[in-house]
Amino acid sequence: MKSYLPALLVCLLTLLLAAPGYADSGSAPTAWVSSNHIQVIDIDSGRVVGRLPLKEFVHEMQFSGDGAQLYVATSKALRVVDPERMAFTEVLASRTTKALAVSKDGTLVAAVHPGDPGASQQARKAGSALPRATLTLYSGTPLRVLRSWPVPAMTFDVVLSPAGDKVYVLDATGGKIDIHDLAGNLKGSVPIVPADGQGRPQRAMLGWMALSPDGSALAVPVTTPAGAVLAEVDLSAKRAAEPRVKHTPLETPGRVQGLAWNGPGDTILITAVGALCHWSKRQQKQVWKSLPINYVDVEPVPGSSDSVVVAPVFSEKNKSGGVSVVSADGEVLRSIELPDMSPFFVAVRP
Repeated sequence: MKSYLPALLVCLLTLLLAAPGYADSGSAPTAWVSSNHIQVIDIDSGRVVGRLPLKEFVHEMQFSGDGAQLYVATSKALRVVDPERMAFTEVLASRTTKALAVSKDGTLVAAVHPGDPGASQQARKAGSALPRATLTLYSGTPLRVLRSWPVPAMTFDVVLSPAGDKVYVLDATGGKIDIHDLAGNLKGSVPIVPADGQGRPQRAMLGWMALSPDGSALAVPVTTPAGAVLAEVDLSAKRAAEPRVKHTPLETPGRVQGLAWNGPGDTILITAVGALCHWSKRQQKQVWKSLPINYVDVEPVPGSSDSVVVAPVFSEKNKSGGVSVVSADGEVLRSIELPDMSPFFVAVRP
């Protein structure tokens, strides 16, 4: 019996290493992409190195600053992933979570939970106002609820300031960003939708916010009937009389899908329907490239000039999505099709 033990151990070790949830990606940077489950991509090789079954639609994902934890906002919960084990380890909230933000030091997590589903459905049928959503602050260490306060019903994005002392809430219906302190007090609101030629408010479709690396600006894509613009909110303004929002027309006829700053904060990569833009902030130059794939989300690779973009439909034949790595100037470096997945969101581990 003892003579078979070494061979048996080797077989067991081989099986463990081959298991998708525990694949070893080494020191290579990884992109975590999601739809109703999560796949982990080795950015350098383009290989799938792990899978996390979920069966819940993921609305957003974000790593803690040190990459030790991944927070996942889903249609049913706010979950925590241990990236080393590639496993779900905690449930912060057993309710729908539409948006989340994690402070740089990982000590704070802000999450947006929609109003009661039953009450929301009744309000829609009656044509009345939807019940307000709730913004909840959680402690990252240890994991616990700190406080909650109401926010607009259609809130779908939230950002924490680099210092962790302010919460920026995107009010899609009001076309503005609300600024709260950590006690939930509203400290101000910044309209981000430009007025039309007659000075009247426009209907607009907003994208997700992106905070510059130094925390001095928030960028939000805004698509109006007149075209797409990028609203940049100056967070460093000292006096209320100073202009706080700059609107820059985007040179694309399509709806803007996503955007992200690069590490140094001098470039913004923008995805739109059928196009990808590398915008040099230093030169104030937009370089748009037509692409047959509609990338919907983009994240920079820490310590690199590259970014990762995801598309829900990569192959019409296979009806699957995919992931591409693009360079600082918007060139596609490598791509991988995911036959069993149509990803919508991506988080790159620090």
